[in-house]
Amino acid sequence: MTFDEAALDALRADPRVDWSEDVLRFGDTDMNGHVNNATFAVLCESGRVNLFRTRLGHEDPKDTFFVIAKLVIEFRGELYYPGRVRTGTWVRHLGRTSLGLAQVLLDGDRLAATSEAVCVHMDGATRRPAPFPPSMREIAERSLLPDAA
Repeated sequence: MTFDEAALDALRADPRVDWSEDVLRFGDTDMNGHVNNATFAVLCESGRVNLFRTRLGHEDPKDTFFVIAKLVIEFRGELYYPGRVRTGTWVRHLGRTSLGLAQVLLDGDRLAATSEAVCVHMDGATRRPAPFPPSMREIAERSLLPDAA
């Protein structure tokens, strides 16, 4: 995914993008003095969880859940403690049982990373992929932003 300043401004203004913010902790740093690469995955998770909780969670039947099937992170810049990171998350693709998500991690106005993920909707009893209920599919379709990246 490539983003220039105009593309980032468009994401900031788009209501389909769900934003969350996390505080960087001293324990997130490594011996090189920057935030460890594993923390980037945690920041991405925080953004995904926020999207599911605020946009899709109330439509998800109680016996279903999401699992992550794929995660790709492209590191664009270092993060340092102390600091805050804003994560923008949006639905890029909608399948029968899965969502393709895209993310940006911002340190102020600076792009620190991009991420792509595939999350599969699962049935708790069978532990197999489950189609989205119609109400969840409708919400996800309204949130679809396929051409942002």
